[in-house]
Amino acid sequence: MKTLMMQRAGLAAALLWLAGCGGGGSGYGLDSNGQPGTPGTPTDPNAMTATFASIQAKVFTPVCTGCHAGASAPQGLRLDAANSYAMLVNIASNEVPSLKRVAPGDAANSYLVQKIEGHAAVGARMPLGGPYLDANTITLIRQWIDKGAPQ
Repeated sequence: MKTLMMQRAGLAAALLWLAGCGGGGSGYGLDSNGQPGTPGTPTDPNAMTATFASIQAKVFTPVCTGCHAGASAPQGLRLDAANSYAMLVNIASNEVPSLKRVAPGDAANSYLVQKIEGHAAVGARMPLGGPYLDANTITLIRQWIDKGAPQ
C-alpha cells in the first residue's frame, strides 16, 4: 500500500512538473493549439500592439479593406497596406474637414477614433454595420495616435 501511494505521489509530481513546462504553466510560449511558438513571434495570433504595423495587420487589412479598398473606397479612403498610412495621418477628413483622419498626438480629435467609437458628428460607426472593434483594440489605436502615430 505504501509503495502504491509513493508511486501515485511520484506520478502526481511528474504531472505537475510537466504542466509547468513552457513558462510555468501559464501557457506562455504556446500557440492557441497548445503547441510551442516560434521564437521571436507572438504566441497569441490575435495579439496586437500599439504600432502601425500591428494595427494594419490586425485591423485595417482584415476588417477595413472589405470596403476601404480600390478606386471605389468610401470617401476615397483606401486602407490597404500600400495606402493606409499616407491616407490617414495628417489628412483632413472628407466628412469633417476641420478634423484630421489621424491627428498625431491627439487621438480624441482624430476622426478615425471618433468613427470607430461611434461618436463622430457625421456618418455611421465603423466598421459599418458591425461587428465593431472591441475596447482593447480601440485603446491600442488611441495609444498609437497619442504616441504621435509613427509609421
